[in-house]
Amino acid sequence: MRRLIKAIIPLPARIALKRFGYGLHDLIDPIKDPRIPPRRNTFIGGGDFATVGDSFRDTLIRHGLTDVMKVLDVGCGQGRMARPLIDILKWGRYTGFDIDRSGIEWCQEKYSDLHNFKFEHADVFNARYNKTGAVAAKDYRFPFADNNFDRVFLTSVFTHMFKDDVENYLSEIARVLKPGGKCLVTWFLLDEISRQSQHPVMNFAYEVDEVSRTTVKSNPEAAIAFELDFVKGLYGKCGLSVETIEFGTWGRPESAYDLQDMIIAIK
Repeated sequence: MRRLIKAIIPLPARIALKRFGYGLHDLIDPIKDPRIPPRRNTFIGGGDFATVGDSFRDTLIRHGLTDVMKVLDVGCGQGRMARPLIDILKWGRYTGFDIDRSGIEWCQEKYSDLHNFKFEHADVFNARYNKTGAVAAKDYRFPFADNNFDRVFLTSVFTHMFKDDVENYLSEIARVLKPGGKCLVTWFLLDEISRQSQHPVMNFAYEVDEVSRTTVKSNPEAAIAFELDFVKGLYGKCGLSVETIEFGTWGRPESAYDLQDMIIAIK
């Protein structure tokens, strides 16, 4: 049914309908936490803002996050992952960047009282979120020094990027990570098992290139999946060692993890 709705109703109309529904929800049950945006203004994907953020905080802790670490949130949006880290990074530092200026400006206002939380705009071109971007993702250099962060994480970023963009970002992640530091990245990974997936929405039926597929032929960046062997090779090329892979429910319904797959790697 969801696939049929997407085929019939154009994207702008779907967005307008969602915002209308969220607006009604905001009127009936307004959000009281000042660091959670109104539902009608949230642009960073599905799921409850606080629940998703809290769950990922627990994942970071499970993979060794401590209160003195420096972390980088690539594609931080409106601070969904930043909010639950306030009580964790008591002596550490959080830095987030995103290509959507409105999200960054919102975070800069809402977190202005926290000296160890910093948000930066990355003027990277994107057909949906930053049409006037000055640089392509495949050419963007993260504005941070080498060997700077203990943890770098990305959620639902590479799932919307093309091969060359992903390769550059992963190389930059490796550059800014400290030796021994970890990166946690979510993906849609294609292997013999996930290719047989019957997920009602995540159906990667259309080829993008020799290593990736998409769910929407006319809008590939809506959701992109990559061949697992290609991704493993890319980590090795960038100097990152894959520590573990937590496969998501999109390709393995019996999985105990989230919708997307996650690779945890160490420099």
